[in-house]
Amino acid sequence: MLSANPSRSPFNDELPLRNIATLDALKALLRARRVDISLWGTGSAKTVESLWEEIATGEIELKDKPFRRVLTGVVQVIIRRGDRVLIEAEQVFHDGRRRARNIPPAEKMLPGENYMDAARRCVTEELGLSPDRVEILPETHTSSQEMRTSWSYPGLLGQYTIHRVDVSAPDLPDESFWTEEVSLANDPTVRRHLWIWEHKDLVLQEG
Repeated sequence: MLSANPSRSPFNDELPLRNIATLDALKALLRARRVDISLWGTGSAKTVESLWEEIATGEIELKDKPFRRVLTGVVQVIIRRGDRVLIEAEQVFHDGRRRARNIPPAEKMLPGENYMDAARRCVTEELGLSPDRVEILPETHTSSQEMRTSWSYPGLLGQYTIHRVDVSAPDLPDESFWTEEVSLANDPTVRRHLWIWEHKDLVLQEG
C-alpha cells in the first residue's frame, strides 16, 4: 500500500508512453523493458493481445520509472445479501482455460468515468442488471492505492487506484449463477463468470 507521505510514494508523474502504435510495438517495448511474456496466455494469465486491447480502449497506460501498467481506476462493487457478499468465484476464458477469482464484481474505469459511472457499468456488463434496478450507496465509498506485480500479466508491475462502493441489487438470484461476458471489447479473453454468495473478508485482487 502507499505511504501517507507523498515524498515516499513509489509513483512518478512522468507522461505515459505514447509510441505504442501497434501490437508489435507493444511486444518490442515489453522485450526492451525485460518483461518475460513467455507464460502470458497460459494458466490464469492473460495474453499480450489482451494488454494491447486495454491500451487501445484507454483502460490503462504504460509508464516508466518504474515500468508499469497504470489503471485509470478499478471499482469494486459490494453487493450484500444478509451477511453474505457476492463473489466472482471463477472465470472461463474463450480458449477454455479457467481461473479462480474469489473477489467481488470489479470493473476498470474508462477515461472520463467517475467511480459511480464505472459501478453502474459493472453491474450492467458483469451481472446483466438494468441500471434502474440498482442503487449505488455513495456514503459507503472508499478508495486506496497500491503497486504490485499483476496477477493477469506475470512479471509486469501494476499501479492501481481502487474504489469500493456498496450497491443494492435486489433482482439477483439467491443461489449461485453464471453470466456471459457482455463487453468483449473491454476484455476479449473472458467468456463466462461464476457468481456465488459467500461470507468473506473483502480483499481486491484486480489483475
